[in-house]
Amino acid sequence: MFKDVREYLELLEKNGYLDRRTDEVKLTSLPHQLELQEKKGNAVVFSNIKDYKYGLFNNLFGRREHLALVFDCPKEKVVDVFGERMEQRIKPVMVDDAPVQEVVKMKGEFDIRDFPFIQHGAKDGGRYISAGMVIAKDPETGIRNVSFNRMQIKGADKTGFRLSPTQDLEAYYKKAVALNKPLELAVVIGSHPMCQLAAACGPPRDVDELEIAGALRGEPIELVKCKTVDLEVPAYAEMVLEGYLNPGELEEEGPFGDFMGFYIEVFPNQVFHINCLTMRKDPMVQVIRAGSRDDITLLGSPREAQIKKALENINIDVTAINIMITGNYLTCAIAIRKQYELEVKNALMAAFASFKFLKNCIIVDHDVDVFDPADLFWAMSTRMRPEQGLLVVPHAMGFGRDKYGIHTTKLGIDATAPFNEWQEFERITTFNPDNEV
Repeated sequence: MFKDVREYLELLEKNGYLDRRTDEVKLTSLPHQLELQEKKGNAVVFSNIKDYKYGLFNNLFGRREHLALVFDCPKEKVVDVFGERMEQRIKPVMVDDAPVQEVVKMKGEFDIRDFPFIQHGAKDGGRYISAGMVIAKDPETGIRNVSFNRMQIKGADKTGFRLSPTQDLEAYYKKAVALNKPLELAVVIGSHPMCQLAAACGPPRDVDELEIAGALRGEPIELVKCKTVDLEVPAYAEMVLEGYLNPGELEEEGPFGDFMGFYIEVFPNQVFHINCLTMRKDPMVQVIRAGSRDDITLLGSPREAQIKKALENINIDVTAINIMITGNYLTCAIAIRKQYELEVKNALMAAFASFKFLKNCIIVDHDVDVFDPADLFWAMSTRMRPEQGLLVVPHAMGFGRDKYGIHTTKLGIDATAPFNEWQEFERITTFNPDNEV
């Protein structure tokens, strides 16, 4: 597989999935440009940003076809290939020299504001590092964790830092606080796409996401030791910010336009202090708008594989799955080949149990297109029996940031036809004379 994000971009370009913008653009105009690019679906590189030396890329995961190209399979099979590889492990390997350390700048020698990180939402609190892949180690066990966290730029070498209550990283931070020690971090920008997908997998705490990245890639991820913190980072990334979170240090952060399409209010979050910046000689920065197709494909692809596996473990014949149907990963549509009348409720419960953020799940027959909202509504209109086809689960764990209790009840919908009555529900097709023998 390709060595780094640059080779990935070349692969996309070769197959018509990348646009290169060489015309001069203002930093403040980029959010709108990226919104237009998202509708097109292609990845994009902006190489001529006014008043900035370095370029920017976006939309690595703008559509499923990108991952189908990587995994050499039809887009409908991406979930299967992803799921198979996600269960495997290939340990990283260490290297001494790395492109990501071609340039090393210590505190006082760099200003992160010189890089074209952008303010995505009109009411965001400022510019954000929105595609930073964060590497840390458990202060007690040394187990590595990789995650995504937003960072509001607050100075030359300082950012706000959002810890999610459900992340392993927050557990690591709490341990560091108990030990009264800073938690060392390395923020990787422009890493291998398989590293980014692995960082979104959310495996058990004793699993190293970089071993999953190796399995997704089909070969080990090359790592290099950081310069100022006891961590290792992907050698072929674009840039790394080395630093730490002080125990108990909080500052106001936000507002921020999050993946649900709302602004998160201002509230106290951690502070990331940067000791050192390492980078390529000509780095590009990556940006991801929360809630974009880029973001949801990155975060949703591992969840589709996770849910599908959970259903297959109880012998549900899953023919298709789509957790991106509503532009986030809170609602999932699943097509199955029904084997028993009552198995749909079991499938719904398995789906909810496998991914706690999942709020709504609709299950349809194998002849319904889970990628077409109109077809899903057709199944609900013509096959759902509400008196027995709705599963409501109150007081369940859901998305964590929920002060109004919107995500603590789950809704399951059985929109399948009655079992063994297929002759009554077979869909109309047209006669194709070209198939006549």
